[in-house]
Order: sequence, then C-alpha cells, then structure tokens
Amino acid sequence: MRPSAVALGKHFGNLGKMYGEHRFALAPNEQKAYKGFFDQAFVKTFKTYVWDQWYYYIPQTIGAYLLYDWAKKTNHEANRKNPADYANDQ
Repeated sequence: MRPSAVALGKHFGNLGKMYGEHRFALAPNEQKAYKGFFDQAFVKTFKTYVWDQWYYYIPQTIGAYLLYDWAKKTNHEANRKNPADYANDQ
C-alpha cells in the first residue's frame, strides 16, 4: 500500500484495508474458562483410563480380590474353635 495524503492523517491501525481476512476475538471477561470442563473432563477421563485401558487393571483387580478372599477364609478357619474340644463340657 502506498502512503497517500489521506492515509497520512489516520491513526496507525486505520492506515489500510485488508480484504479476505477476518479476525474474531472475545474479551477475557466474556470467555467461559470452564466451558465443558465438568461434562467433558469426566467423559474423557473415563474413556481414556477406564474404557480404553481396562486390560491394565481388571486382571490385577480380580487377582487381588481372589487372594484377599482366600486369605480371609483361611484366617477364619485357622482361628476358629474346634467344636470337638468342647463336646464333653457341662
């Protein structure tokens, strides 16, 4: 763009015209900082860590539960009283 006598009297931001370029902006106080956080964050977390990677934690969880159940039953059997020892009590 050539500087002209008309353009010399304008402010710097109004010196020329651009065609085909559009700029959109929002003021910081008009933006929604947490838009979609509460609904999309939980969905993305569930999809990423629960749905897509179930094979990392499901087998270990099942194994840990079976070990816990076996240990609890064995402890109960080992610590209970034998009814035959008290059969002749009066």
